[in-house]
Formats: sequence, structure tokens, C-alpha cells
Amino acid sequence: MYTPIALINEELFKLHSPVTGNTDLTEFMPYISIAQELYLAPVLGESLMTELKDQINLNTLSVKNSDLIIKIAPALAFFAVYQGLPFHWASIVNKGITIRESENSKGININDVAQLRRWIRDDAGIFIKLLVEYLCSSREYYPMWKPAPDCDCRSILTEGSAVKRFDSGFYFPRNK
Repeated sequence: MYTPIALINEELFKLHSPVTGNTDLTEFMPYISIAQELYLAPVLGESLMTELKDQINLNTLSVKNSDLIIKIAPALAFFAVYQGLPFHWASIVNKGITIRESENSKGININDVAQLRRWIRDDAGIFIKLLVEYLCSSREYYPMWKPAPDCDCRSILTEGSAVKRFDSGFYFPRNK
């Protein structure tokens, strides 16, 4: 039987996720593997993912890969919450789908869940950007990382540099 290897443990999830400390984290743990395959694997690539999983599985994580896991943790924790949030609002049961309610609190509606997920996804996207910046600035330590062709490590702000390329988001075609 295949057991997925999560890149972060419950402690790192608690430390970096927006979930409060009194939440039962076992309900979020399955979403770590889903989030890692959907959102982290495309950034890290198969070779680096395999190296990290193997070292975690054998408990031989190198110092540099431990540093990388610390950089991965916020993005992975936020994406795990993003994936799991709808299933904490509603449950799939034998007779259908039910909305979870408590006698001590008021449940939110689907629009509130959607808005919360957007905020969480936006934050997770920022953490992914920070992870890529870290990988770009530390490429010599991660030879297994093969950035995508559209990953421009040259535009990343390097330590001590006061210049960073500005992108306004507007495209102005040049006349020929």
C-alpha cells in the first residue's frame, strides 16, 4: 500500500497555517499531501520532490534541505487549508452533503467560504513566490531544482541589491 510522504509535519503545519491552536488538526492532515502534489510539486519539480521525500522517509534530511522545508512550510500549510476548507464547512455523508453547525457558534454561508478561500489562496501564492525567490538565490545548494523556462531568477532581488525590476502589470506594444 502506498503511503504519501508529507513534506511538513503537524508541528510545522500548526506553526505556519492560519488555523487556530484549538482546531483538530488531524482533519487537515490529509490535505497536506493533496496540496503538495497540486501546488508544490510543479514548483519544486520531480527530482527535488523525490530527494526531499526520500530524505524525510529515511530521516536523513540534509541541513540545506531542512532550510528548504522551513521555506516550503508556509505555502504548503496555507494550500492545505485552502484545499480542506470546503470540507470543514460541509461534510459528505451517506445521505448527501450536510453543512456542519454547532450549538455554540453561527455557521457561514458558501459566499463567505469562497471569500475566505480567495484570501488564503492569495497568501499561499505570496508564500510560493517567496519560495521561488529563495530557490533562485540558493541555486547552488539545490542542483536537483530545475526551474521552469518562464522562471526568471535574474529578476529576483538579491541580497544587498537596491534595484529590483518594476512590473506595472501593463503591456505597451512597441511600434515598429
